[in-house]
Amino acid sequence: MNTEQHQRFSERYAAGDMPWDSGLTPPEIFEILSELPPGKALDLGCGTGTVLRDLLRRGWRADGVDFVGAAIDLARDKLQPFPAETCRLFRHDVAKLAELPSLRPPYDLIIDIGCGHCIDKDAAPRYARSIAQALKTGGAFMLYASHPRPDSTVGWTPQEVERLFTPGLSLVWQRQGRDRTIGAASSWYRMEKRA
Repeated sequence: MNTEQHQRFSERYAAGDMPWDSGLTPPEIFEILSELPPGKALDLGCGTGTVLRDLLRRGWRADGVDFVGAAIDLARDKLQPFPAETCRLFRHDVAKLAELPSLRPPYDLIIDIGCGHCIDKDAAPRYARSIAQALKTGGAFMLYASHPRPDSTVGWTPQEVERLFTPGLSLVWQRQGRDRTIGAASSWYRMEKRA
């Protein structure tokens, strides 16, 4: 993520202006957690740690990455009741996962809820490759992305998602919907890494 994005998100956290942080884990994540046995998960753009908390409650070990220090601080507070060895938090740019040697791949599940679609377009292919590399064979990737809008640089079309991610992953399903927070079309995607 670029410096301007970092500053904008940092300012919004400082002001408490975080409409993306509902404090609720999306039903699509609960759905996949009901299907998979507990393992290792990676939450990209983990924010305040809501999804991480629900992973830990279900017996997963999880790592969270976010580039905003305030988000990591809030997540650390939220996850304090859990044993330290079950969850690790990193303040880092998700577009540069290869530069974060403390991660513990391969992961059984990687989650991106509205993070990757904010990455600079030239960094997106590297981001997609790093996810495929960090995911174990048979592992699942859950992606939520808004569709592009004329007034924003955020978003991926379903065609862009397929172009970016299907060289390393297989699309299992896509569900289109509408993001009421930003008033835009959006999609959930479930992908898997096949042998």
